[in-house]
Amino acid sequence: MIGWLIIVPLSICAAVRAARLEESSSLLLLATGLTPLLGPPALVALGIGLRQRRPSLAVVSAATAAAHLCSALSGLGTPDRAPSPAGTRPALRLFSANVYQANRDLGPIGQEIRATAPDLVALQEVDPDGAADLQRSGVLAAFPYAVTEVRKGPSGIGLWSRFPVADGQVRDVHGMAIVKATILLGAHRLRLYTIHTVAPLGDDRARWRAQLRWVEQETRRVRGPLVVAGDFNATRYHSSFRRLLSDRLADAHERRGRGWAVTWPRDHRWPLPPLMRLDHVLVSPDIGVRSVKEGHGQGSDHRPIVAELVLGRALQRPAAWRGGPTVQSFARRDRVPAEEGSSPWRDGRCSY
Repeated sequence: MIGWLIIVPLSICAAVRAARLEESSSLLLLATGLTPLLGPPALVALGIGLRQRRPSLAVVSAATAAAHLCSALSGLGTPDRAPSPAGTRPALRLFSANVYQANRDLGPIGQEIRATAPDLVALQEVDPDGAADLQRSGVLAAFPYAVTEVRKGPSGIGLWSRFPVADGQVRDVHGMAIVKATILLGAHRLRLYTIHTVAPLGDDRARWRAQLRWVEQETRRVRGPLVVAGDFNATRYHSSFRRLLSDRLADAHERRGRGWAVTWPRDHRWPLPPLMRLDHVLVSPDIGVRSVKEGHGQGSDHRPIVAELVLGRALQRPAAWRGGPTVQSFARRDRVPAEEGSSPWRDGRCSY
């Protein structure tokens, strides 16, 4: 009886994923996100079936375990050959984090950004109080270029850069802000998107799918080096997210063979460690991934991602990097057509 109690829900999860029906309910989405954790319980049921000499339980358990393990292994990735060492092709360091709009003190995350010394900082859920915390910490003074949309609630977002930024825009995509910008790296151009989707709970599943579809359609048109970073509220085991990986984007964690890394939920009140990775850095084939790791993210429910990316030839650090930032900026309002269902125009604030 115990073996069947274990394997029946696991076999249902495997069948649902195989039929690509996992997005039909929030519960199935959650279960699918836990795919790497579902294989071991199926093996336990297999052991029970073999020990008790119950062929039907053993066969069902073996098939279910194989389905979950094969799916999980497909998301692990294979380490690429590491890009050339510093000196010939220095890396561009990206810090991406959902800072959590209910986080009352972003000072520790500011300290983590400072310790990481990134070139680009992509933050999600940046509300007015959180933005004020970061300003008081002084960490943002190292980034003379920014594209931000600070909002109350979870839809605030921002990108800060040591390198000049062109074509910075904030798009409202079905109620959530998405940053897109071109980072100027000498003779090179890097297109970068910072995104945050809604959580696919209840009626928001349709919005979540629409936001991921927008990212897929938008990035498909981009040529040249491309990075898409943020909180996707999805894992690679979800069909809508997996479509992003079917064209020209790859997950940085998988490029280093670390596809099972986890970032959520991170909370000192949560008795378990993080269980899945909802946060991703996606890169085009012309970008090398030297390393990728998870940060601490104190006060947030997500762990940050720190990725070392290599783009083309050696990058020259801007003067702000060598001698401290000298910010000469002006604010510009970009009027960007909104997506269907939102207000006719959305203002994005860019500082150059």
